[in-house]
Amino acid sequence: MTHRLVRYTHMQTDAPPLLPIFRSDGQARLLAYLYLRPEETTTLSALARELDLSHTTLSREADRLERAGPIRSERIGNQRRLHRNDASVYFSALSDLLLRAFGPVPLLERALRGVSGIERAFLYGSWAARYLGELGEAPNDLDLLAVGSPQRGVLARIGRDLERQLGYEVNPTVVPPEEWETKKSGFLRSVARGALVELDLADD
Repeated sequence: MTHRLVRYTHMQTDAPPLLPIFRSDGQARLLAYLYLRPEETTTLSALARELDLSHTTLSREADRLERAGPIRSERIGNQRRLHRNDASVYFSALSDLLLRAFGPVPLLERALRGVSGIERAFLYGSWAARYLGELGEAPNDLDLLAVGSPQRGVLARIGRDLERQLGYEVNPTVVPPEEWETKKSGFLRSVARGALVELDLADD
């Protein structure tokens, strides 16, 4: 699975603006990937490419976290695979923190893959800006742009479900493909110029 960030502006060594309790953005992204996508298994090298981190940086962060307990690793041949550590004393609390801070991307990807009529989907606005490393006030909602012709009632239901899990209000906007391509409206031009995170809707 390839998760595409349309715009990536932050430094991997800075604390993540969404939840700056972590020592670095790279550390937060590693934990979020392992905790929020436990069904996906990958090698250290592949994970470094996925998270846009150098192999050295990822290996160093993984060593720290494994010593502290939140993650574990296994060797298969000459490959090292990382996993979240469900037996860690930090597991429940850390899972909840990561879900609320970084959960919108994987949760929306899973939910939207089953919705007919969506060609592409993006998160934009303040949450996307913080996710991509832009400093600012903490977001209190999620702005979702769905390109295609899905049923609005289905998107509203997904939004309500996500709000119960995360505490964020979800604001879905549906745009026909031709309008997204031409971007004739000021609103769409503004969205395209701002922070934009494209959701991966391809089936695993």
